[in-house]
Amino acid sequence: MKKILALLLATAAAAGSLAGCSSSQPAASSSAASSAASSEASSAASGDASSAASSEAKEDLPPVQMEWLVGQTSAEVDDNAEVVKMIEERFNIDLKAWAVDSKNFQSALNVRFAGGEMPDALVVDLANLPSYVDGGVLHEVPVEDIRAKAPNYTKVADEYDDGTLWSTMVYKGKNYGVVQPMEQAPMATIWNKTWLDNLGLEPPETIEEFEQVLSAFVNDDPDGNGQKDTAGMAERSFGGIFGAYGLRCVTGGSPHFKVEEMQLGEDNVPFFPWIHPDAKEVLALLNKWYNMGIVDKEFVTGENHGGYTWLSHSFMNGRIGLTAAQPYHYLNYSTDTTDEDNWGVCMKEFKGLNPDSDILFGPAPVGPNGKSGTEGWNKTGRLMGLTTKCYEDERKVDAFFAMMDAYYSDMDYARLVNYGIEGVHWKQSPGGPVRIMEGVELREQGVLQVDFGSTVTFAQNITPEKTSFGHSVTGNGYWRFNAPPTEEFSNSIATLQTLTEQAYFDMISGAKPLDYFEQFVEEFKAAGGEAAEKAVQEAYAAKQVK
Repeated sequence: MKKILALLLATAAAAGSLAGCSSSQPAASSSAASSAASSEASSAASGDASSAASSEAKEDLPPVQMEWLVGQTSAEVDDNAEVVKMIEERFNIDLKAWAVDSKNFQSALNVRFAGGEMPDALVVDLANLPSYVDGGVLHEVPVEDIRAKAPNYTKVADEYDDGTLWSTMVYKGKNYGVVQPMEQAPMATIWNKTWLDNLGLEPPETIEEFEQVLSAFVNDDPDGNGQKDTAGMAERSFGGIFGAYGLRCVTGGSPHFKVEEMQLGEDNVPFFPWIHPDAKEVLALLNKWYNMGIVDKEFVTGENHGGYTWLSHSFMNGRIGLTAAQPYHYLNYSTDTTDEDNWGVCMKEFKGLNPDSDILFGPAPVGPNGKSGTEGWNKTGRLMGLTTKCYEDERKVDAFFAMMDAYYSDMDYARLVNYGIEGVHWKQSPGGPVRIMEGVELREQGVLQVDFGSTVTFAQNITPEKTSFGHSVTGNGYWRFNAPPTEEFSNSIATLQTLTEQAYFDMISGAKPLDYFEQFVEEFKAAGGEAAEKAVQEAYAAKQVK
């Protein structure tokens, strides 16, 4: 276990959230929808068989304990919650969920691993996969076992395979997990509509127009309090600014730049966007905006200061007038902000603090060369791994695959583990299911603890209205690239994360001149960036379908 500690702490600073929110392309095929829509038939075949087997097992064997770690948003489940009991009864398991300190998530998780603790199933960040494998945490998951034990998942995965789905979690020639084909919209650009209305402004479209509107937010008293105490934006909007220059340099839910997320170029070659020459242009613009007061002086601390990850306290508290998030974080299925059933968790918080204020979705900025786009989560995501502890008991392995397969074959089950019980955790609206309960309280009830995210089947059959609406209010997405796990990448990413983060903060704030960018690029390459980029490029090329 000392080996585990040494390996894991090497990547602790760089690890991103293990949260399962992911993204994908719009539903483009009726066959996947029909395969999911025919879940009644496939469930009747495989589901009845599994239920019969499960019932027989219950007579002979006690429930097997299954420990799950879905990510930073996990919570310990209530053993007596109805959803928990329904899951346990169906699969003859005793469900437990790991809760890890979200403020020091990766460090706290690594210490538990080093102490010999581990769950049975967990969501994996590819940056950590080599360390988890070499440290004895993850067990090999043979592809032939996935195909044999999860036929309904396999059918959908084959249909949406982009040529790399089955090889995403391959390391040193062996497969170490399962990848879900996902469906979600890119990040939305969200304005304080009340501020726009107070100043007689419309949502801007180009970078130049963004500067004009955001400058007005700084100088023209948009909140009408007679004080110059407002800024334009903070770090969550940086993704759209980089996107205007064709780059996927993002922060996501936390203020930290996600250096481990490389970008797949138009030439199908992955690269680190952080050292791309065009990144210097964006840093120059952000530095200019910082000096103008457009970029919040406190952007280093982030927009979120506790609670649900995607809450923007800077936006809700009237410090900035522009933010970014998934559309459903604010509105579920339409642009109607008067319909409370349409409010997402962030909109509920916003309205609670600002009952007379409103929000508005706008386009991402268009850059000097016509490029535009925001961060998109995975087209293939929710990377699930099974630990060496799980493989000590074949019943646990079988239970995991049965749970995953049911998520693709039985939409009632998929709805249960993602939304809970109707009337208790969610209610039906004209735009689909909407949550009654949120956050930790919901997760303690067993909801969102053993689901597999917004898969293509889930999005097409359970939340089609939300899916369609999300794409209608967003534009181009710069999708997350699942960098093939390599030792060069894993061994250097923590150092590259620290180096890049400090350099970017310094250049945006003016602590270092913009000419430092060239020096930073050389330091980045020398710190392992060049070797990591080359290794990933070679590994990705080897995975391409010939």
